[in-house]
Amino acid sequence: MVELVICGMDRRLNDFLEKEHGSAFVLRNAGANVEPLMPMVKQMVRENNIDTITLITHDDCGAMEKTFAVIKEGAEATDELKDELINQFKAMDFDTRSQLEEKNTELQLSALKKEFQNVAVKAKPVKMSDIKVPEDTKEHVLLVMSPGKPEYSKIFKGLDLAHSQCYIVQASINNAMPDMELAAKDMHAKKVFFIVSDRDNPRDVKRDADTASLKLSRLGAEVKRYDTRTVRKSFA
Repeated sequence: MVELVICGMDRRLNDFLEKEHGSAFVLRNAGANVEPLMPMVKQMVRENNIDTITLITHDDCGAMEKTFAVIKEGAEATDELKDELINQFKAMDFDTRSQLEEKNTELQLSALKKEFQNVAVKAKPVKMSDIKVPEDTKEHVLLVMSPGKPEYSKIFKGLDLAHSQCYIVQASINNAMPDMELAAKDMHAKKVFFIVSDRDNPRDVKRDADTASLKLSRLGAEVKRYDTRTVRKSFA
């Protein structure tokens, strides 16, 4: 089986993904939101002979909390976040965040099944109460990296970060900016690390980090780069 996992960026999923889906290719964004990821999903399915796609959603989802607050309570959000994530739920019938989370699983799973009829597509909802996560005692950070295997432990060790403090986006910078802004503003990730790995062009990562820094600095987030190839930090 060659598996592609699509899931949210929640920090509490890191150990679960590394343990339960360590051999899979992984894409991550806010809410396991399929539409902005679809071009990358198609490319990865084609290039890696993917035969199984697993959609991992979960309860107590920060992206769905934000979506619920905007639609039901009139909270503010950027136009980019509305277009990418929130607006797809505006016409749906739900009264609680739990109901919205169920709708999200149904919506994303339906989109994947429609597009990939020759691939086994399944949903794997996770209850956070079933995952053992260390107590949250440290400042949250965001890691931005290319899609790939969930080899997070060596990155956490190199950056001297706790597994449970790191939100992770694994997607293209072209559609990940609203997710990064959500992490910085609503999930209090005050440091953002762009990860350079063997499969990345360092110049491209620097360009993306510079672009993100211009937008995220106004939210009080500091953008850095981390090069896993030489196990050293370099600053944007």
